[in-house]
Amino acid sequence: MKAEPAKRPENPEAPASRRPSAFEAQFGPRAASAAEFAAAIEVGESLTDAEVDRLRHSTGGRIRIAGAILRGRSDAGLPAADTDPDRTFAMLGPEFTPTPAGPSRESGALYLLALFSWAPQITTSMIDLVHSAFASAEVETTAAPADLTSLLTAEGLLTVSTGTDEVFAVPAVIRALMRRVTEVDADLAEKSPRQALSAAVADAVGRQRSESRAGLGEILDLVVETRDWRALERGWTRRSVNVFVDVPGAIEALLGVPEDVLAGNPILTLARSAARRIDSTRLRLGTDDMAQLLAATDFDSIVLPEMAGRLSADPADALTANEVSVLTMLEARSHRLNRESKAALDVIDLGRQRLRRIAAQAPGPTLMLQAELDLEHGRNLVAAGRFPEAMRVLEQVVRFAEIYTPNSPHPLLSGLVVTALAGMGHGHGVDMDRRLAQARVNARRFGMDSLPDEHTALCVEMMRSLDRIDVDAAVRCIPALEAARPTQYLGPVPDLVHSLSYVYLDYASIAAKLLAESEEVGFSPQAGVSNARFSGMVNILGLVLVAAGDTKGLQDLGDHMGPESPGYSIIKARLALAFGQHDRLWTTTGQILDGDQGPRIKSCAMALRVEMLHHEGRAAEAFEAFGHMLDYCAITSSALAVAQLSKAAREALISATAECTRWRALARSFCAEEVTAAELQRRLRELPETVPVPPDFQTDLTSAEMSLLFAIDSPKSVAQIARDFGVVPGTLKNRLSALYRKLGVRSRAEAVAYAHRNQRG
Repeated sequence: MKAEPAKRPENPEAPASRRPSAFEAQFGPRAASAAEFAAAIEVGESLTDAEVDRLRHSTGGRIRIAGAILRGRSDAGLPAADTDPDRTFAMLGPEFTPTPAGPSRESGALYLLALFSWAPQITTSMIDLVHSAFASAEVETTAAPADLTSLLTAEGLLTVSTGTDEVFAVPAVIRALMRRVTEVDADLAEKSPRQALSAAVADAVGRQRSESRAGLGEILDLVVETRDWRALERGWTRRSVNVFVDVPGAIEALLGVPEDVLAGNPILTLARSAARRIDSTRLRLGTDDMAQLLAATDFDSIVLPEMAGRLSADPADALTANEVSVLTMLEARSHRLNRESKAALDVIDLGRQRLRRIAAQAPGPTLMLQAELDLEHGRNLVAAGRFPEAMRVLEQVVRFAEIYTPNSPHPLLSGLVVTALAGMGHGHGVDMDRRLAQARVNARRFGMDSLPDEHTALCVEMMRSLDRIDVDAAVRCIPALEAARPTQYLGPVPDLVHSLSYVYLDYASIAAKLLAESEEVGFSPQAGVSNARFSGMVNILGLVLVAAGDTKGLQDLGDHMGPESPGYSIIKARLALAFGQHDRLWTTTGQILDGDQGPRIKSCAMALRVEMLHHEGRAAEAFEAFGHMLDYCAITSSALAVAQLSKAAREALISATAECTRWRALARSFCAEEVTAAELQRRLRELPETVPVPPDFQTDLTSAEMSLLFAIDSPKSVAQIARDFGVVPGTLKNRLSALYRKLGVRSRAEAVAYAHRNQRG
């Protein structure tokens, strides 16, 4: 082998003084044919004809480069045919790195070649992207990219591909050398090739229509090749978990982000955590169907402990609006999963304040990240029982999804399901049905057999079955509900809905035991009621206890609630009915009817009045109140209030109002052909007894109890009264507690007021 490769034979027609072209200066002379190439490198028998041809194609026929590779292999003791790419490129020293400089046609062509060299495949879409990058770099040349492309193909630096997808290809060794070009003279271009490609990728992602995924896979491949991790971040801020459907290769790309890049970057850290989560689901289910994987992966429980505290610790100018949005969502989610609703809502307020300050000087977060923050805000409002606010916030999520991402599952599906859940708490039955139907239709359109929030959706659907007294449909939901992945922010909802179905099946005692043993409901004295966050669910809890005849459990529940507790008034009203306290029942139900707890609670409050009036034999007033109750039932699209009446009251009032138009209005609210007024009445008549212990509006006290009631209506202390009765103070306190329970009061003052009101003593 010669020390120096042979020179390319000169063209006899060219002038003897011809200077080498700019391309020859960069890459050396090019062999005009395969025979000339083989003769120039003088490989003898060390390479076969096929190996020589591969070397020629990989070097673009450049003799100097090929000779250097062969010498390097020989010096390293490697076979001449060694094709390891890493070893091959390492044999080309820095002197082989091209240095495009100066505003010339050839330098412009080299800059374009550097752009093409970063593309894993040069398809039609990639050509458009490269041309955009070339334009963004403001290359100093008058030649158009198409003309420069022709020049590169004529020089063998860009070859025409015969494949169906690829249009051009850069010879492998030339591509590796061009990737070494990290900087260019300011006289040639404003940006380096990688900077120009990054700008073009950002622009392409920004212009990408939500319903189009064309070219996204190629863009992602380019991002990985250039290691432009910021492009991954931009893609996540615009598309979030939809990127896994758009480009399945995003999983591997995000998993490959280096740790030093992730450090301090909340957006990429979140994105990589999501990639890990969906990759785990992929391995568990053994499928690459991204629609099914997206539905089966729990993204809503991802928390990043390493990011905790950054929202309040970092100065306002240290975080972008997108980062503030992500950190706010993550910190609020962490509090929500720990059942700290107030702390979560406080964090969201803090984050929104930061965003408002940033908006005065810099762009705000992307619409996708705003929607995700709204979704988390809505979930926390639901958890706090603030349903009207939750519905307003969640409707914004749905509106964004319907306008900007209608052909993507996120956040459309979750937004629809959580909106339906908020409607269940507030009592908007028609909205619940509409939103769930939308979610199911869209899930099928996206190729999903189930929803990302399937457990939540099934809970709502089961409640809707009970609202229309379709017990069979509710029972059919139970196996699917038990099989679905639990949703961590639902709290007591699944157990409460399940227990109500037991009541309708005449298993009220089982229903009460289910709630007593539920860790989520937490109504027992030792557990407190801090977890009973849904006022509507507290109402169902009280209804179940009444149906089971557990008056003591109901009273214990009331004793462990304060006026600020969700559902406090409805529990007190149920206690007033159980203890025959006419005035207290009227007052507490009046507070509910005058408040803003929603039509579902109001319908149940009116039902308690109906029950009391019917029990007292005041038929005309009971009939009128029953009509008002049906109005509320039609608004909330639920027959729950009618179901909570005693069987006797139900039978009497349904018979008396069977032809009333209010029944037809209630039946129409379910938007189901099979639910007619007559069918609804039949179902309600067939329900078992839900008030097994009739109220006692004539509470009789023993003479001893009356004496005790008279005694406490005085300025005497408990110790003095105990001496008068000849007992120790502890015994007297026990007797007073029993008296208070019997009267349905909580204190000495309330007992005295009760006595005056009922003229006792």
